[in-house]
Order: sequence, then C-alpha cells, then structure tokens
Amino acid sequence: MLARVAATRLGMLDHRLPTLGSRALFRFANMPVKPHSLFHTSAVTRTTDWQNMTATEQAATFDPTLPGRVLGPWQKFTGFMSFYKEGIKALWANRTQYRSIKQQIRNDEEISRAEFQIYTRYPNDRLRMIPFAVLVVLAPELIYLIVLLMPGFCPSTCMTYRAMTKGARRHDKLKQKLHLQALDRIRNAGLSTSDFVDEAALTKAVQAGNSVFSLDQMSRTNLALMYRFFGIGPLSMVLPTSWLRASVQRRLEYIRTDDALLGSEQLISGLGLVELFRACQERGIPAADLPEYQLRLALYNWVRLSQRQMPDNAVPIAWSRLVLLNRSVKLANSPV
Repeated sequence: MLARVAATRLGMLDHRLPTLGSRALFRFANMPVKPHSLFHTSAVTRTTDWQNMTATEQAATFDPTLPGRVLGPWQKFTGFMSFYKEGIKALWANRTQYRSIKQQIRNDEEISRAEFQIYTRYPNDRLRMIPFAVLVVLAPELIYLIVLLMPGFCPSTCMTYRAMTKGARRHDKLKQKLHLQALDRIRNAGLSTSDFVDEAALTKAVQAGNSVFSLDQMSRTNLALMYRFFGIGPLSMVLPTSWLRASVQRRLEYIRTDDALLGSEQLISGLGLVELFRACQERGIPAADLPEYQLRLALYNWVRLSQRQMPDNAVPIAWSRLVLLNRSVKLANSPV
C-alpha cells in the first residue's frame, strides 16, 4: 500500500493546471534508497502486478517504441493501434477517477502521487480526447506523423516514448542556449558556478538573500529564462510579467507537491521509464540522451535536496539545474 500525502486545498490558480495550492501538509518519510536500486532498468513500471497498475501504466505497456522492442512493419502498425486504443481507454478510465480525486481534495482527503498525476494531467487530456479519437478511426496511418509534428495534439496516455524523446531532444538544445544565458545572469547577480556545486554552498548562497532566489523579486528577464527552461509555453517575450511569474509559480508549486509525494512514498527507485522520463523533463533535467540510471539518480538528487533543504522554495534548485545543466548539486552524506 503506497504511503499517502495529505494536502489542503486552497483553490485553483489556473484551470489548465490544477494545483493543490500554495500550502500543503505532507507526512514525510525518510528516503533510504540503496545505491544498487537506482540502477535497475525496466520498460515501463517497476511492478509486474497488473491489478495494482494504474490505467495509464497499463496502457504504456503497449508502447511499441519502448527500448529493446524490435518489431517488423506490420507488428509496428498493429502495435501502434493497440497502444492508441489502450491509451484512449486509459483516458476514459482517468475521467471517472478524476471526479473522485477532485471530490477527495474538496474534502481535504489524502491522495497518492498516481492520483495527483491524474488530477493534473486529465484537464488538458480531455480537450484532446475527442479529436484524437476521431483521427484514430478515420486516418490511423497519419497518427504517428501528426504526433511527431504536433505533440500537443496527443493526450498524455497516447504519447509514445519515442515521440517524448524526440521532443525532449529539441528542448535540450534550447536548454544549452539558456544555460549560457543563466551563467551571465548569476554573474550579474554577484554569484558564481561554485555557489551551486554542492549542498552547503547553495544553502549559504540562499541564506545570503540574493534576489534571484525569490520569485517575488525576480526580474522579467529571469522569469522568461525559467519559463522557457521548464518548457511551460511559447511567446515568453510578449507575455506580461505577471503572467510569467504566475506560470513559473504554478510549475514550481506542482514540482514541490510532486517532490513531497515522490519522497513520502519512496517511489523514485520504482518509477518506470516513462514516468521517470516525464518527471525529469518537468524539472528541466536534460533527459533525451541520458541512460536510465542517470535519470533516476538526477531525480533522486533533486527530490532529496528539495526535502532536506528547500521544501518551500524550489527556485534555488531550478537555478542549480540552469547553471549546472547536466550535473546535479552534490549532496552532503549522499549514499550514491
């Protein structure tokens, strides 16, 4: 039975990305993750118990593009059709579960990470469900091409691993450019790369009260930098500053809640490849060309630092990822 996390509902900040609010009550547990458990490899999920898998996890097992699967042309076509069919079924199942989860949050009841992910993803997915289902019926041979060209058209339950990695690779190239800009920004703020290399240095820099670590005091240029780095949306240069600040705040609140759930349920060593990849992408971790064990280790370092030092402010960890890019902050007394 997964550990549960209690959250206080303070209202919706944005209908497109539901949130549990700016304040939440978490029942933390220690995160004793053994080093060897970080290096296991798995296709989708670290459990083989079909009954205990969510509908989304079950649908993901049909993905013909997962690493290690070698299929012929006809097997690929039938594999894609099965995957999209199961993805739509999972989306319909999430519809029912979303209503239940929404009621739980209204009643201040506890929810798990799996439920939290359904709660945050389903509102966007339902907007794509009908047009995508129509496309599956009328022009199935065009789906793969459309998903590659317009990934935003596809519900999350129907996004193949290959499409995710291709989109991540494009975004990782952008992160390289943003990384160079971030180095200039921290130098202008009186900081250096050495302030981000380990846990003690980062904690000291945050305690010094530099304005770059405060979302309320962050300049428009830095907000736009973080907005693009997290892949929140396009048009960062024309959006009002208040919109950028609110968008970045929503993403950091989502990450903070997800960090607490991952830590309290001790899920990092058990995440399947698809969920692991998504979690890294959401945190700005370059994921496209990293092996699974490095993704798992990077996510573990992020969540552990978040729980130990900065449970109420993810901005310093976000800056550390911008500055270090492919590296993580070195943790004190780290088991790995």
